[in-house]
Amino acid sequence: MLAEAVSPNEYTFANALRACNNGGIDFGFVKQIHARIIFHGVDSNPIALNPLIDLYAKMGLISSAKRVFDNLDWKDSVSWVAMIAGLSKNGCEGEALHLFCEMHMNKVEVEPSVFTFTSAVSAAGNLAEVKQGKLIQAMIFKRGFDSEIEISNALITMYAKCGSISDSKRKFLEMAEKNDVTWNAMITAYSQHGDGLQAVNHFENMKKSGSVPNHVTFIGVLTACSHVGLVNEGICYFESMKKEHGLVPKPEHYACVVDLLSRAGLLSRARKFVEEMPIKPDPMVWRTLLSSCIVHKNIELGELAAKNLLDLEPEDSASYVLLSNMYAVSRRWNYRDQTREMMKNRGVRKEPGRSWIEVMNKIHAFFVGDKLHPLADEIYEYLEELNNRAADIGYVQDHNSLLNETEMEQKDPTLYVHSEKLAVTFALLSLPDGIPIRVMKNLRVCSDCHNWIKFISRISNREIVVRDAYRFHHFENGNCSCKDFW
Repeated sequence: MLAEAVSPNEYTFANALRACNNGGIDFGFVKQIHARIIFHGVDSNPIALNPLIDLYAKMGLISSAKRVFDNLDWKDSVSWVAMIAGLSKNGCEGEALHLFCEMHMNKVEVEPSVFTFTSAVSAAGNLAEVKQGKLIQAMIFKRGFDSEIEISNALITMYAKCGSISDSKRKFLEMAEKNDVTWNAMITAYSQHGDGLQAVNHFENMKKSGSVPNHVTFIGVLTACSHVGLVNEGICYFESMKKEHGLVPKPEHYACVVDLLSRAGLLSRARKFVEEMPIKPDPMVWRTLLSSCIVHKNIELGELAAKNLLDLEPEDSASYVLLSNMYAVSRRWNYRDQTREMMKNRGVRKEPGRSWIEVMNKIHAFFVGDKLHPLADEIYEYLEELNNRAADIGYVQDHNSLLNETEMEQKDPTLYVHSEKLAVTFALLSLPDGIPIRVMKNLRVCSDCHNWIKFISRISNREIVVRDAYRFHHFENGNCSCKDFW
């Protein structure tokens, strides 16, 4: 067309960009089209630029997408949807929610669509912003979108990610129509919250309803079986993927089976399963195996898993930390120190443990041994009181054998206070009685903190919900929803 000297318009560019999207994104060609859009003077026209916003977001070039969005003289509903969805999918959930609110607070004359609401709900879920999620749900109801299945599915997932499994269940039961995404969302929700039996029950009901399980379904049900120790059931479900449903297992399904076996202490069986896998084990498989070797103190298998893991991901700090912890719990301090030195020499930095909690519409973040909070003195003073009260009813602190005697005798023990203890203590100081405490953590909660929070839930008569990197833990009356099997 250009060779024939025919001048393109906004529709030409829109279709050319959609062709890029459908045929595999070519960054160089997209940039050329963008240059042509500017050259032909349609660089403020939403018809031409909406597909460009979408493409830049899909390529991870979110700053370029934002520049295009901001340059629009007039933004239609597609512009807002593309930008909100792009931000949400690129880890900018806070900005996505801010943009969604701007659309309403500034009374932008754009009628929100199903996709707009779905993107906003997803962003709220990823941020665990349950209050924002409920506000968006109220808007959904007001606009008459509450019966839309895509939005309902997003709400189920959002409430699950925010720690409110009861709201997920309520939304699920309200739905007159359910599809495979609906069932997957609920199965995954129960799995994440440690209710493996309900997840399995929903899987069976899904099959009875006529919905067809897919790869996502089996990740949910296999994870659920792993979290509650249903080994035989999990193996049967895994084998049924091919036999009954014609699904070829993906690497993540194999990792789920390794987790299922090794979490139950069947390490020899897990090793045999890995050796007989028809595909090459990926880092997830070796990391899962190494994690279980720490719990069961299997040095030989742990070193094998660590070797393969470090070969595949030499720059991943989690691999070194897991290996170091395995040597520590086995009291092999020299090997632990050598692993830390190797990590240092390779320039690999450990991700620090961090917990955060929302109090009075403000996010409070804590690191291990954190003393930067304005109420640090009160927090540590109350933490000592809580420790004493917990000890009176049976709590015994477990250092998880990660520290040797010299390290444990250092003068300032507060340096080793984990972030989740600080977050829970601060919440007890700040929140009125009866309000559930919801803490988020970027790493896996350790066994000592898990045990401590059980005692604190009993002392305080509070429900405490902790979302770590792997799952949710619901603590109440001295018990946890995971039944200490996580």
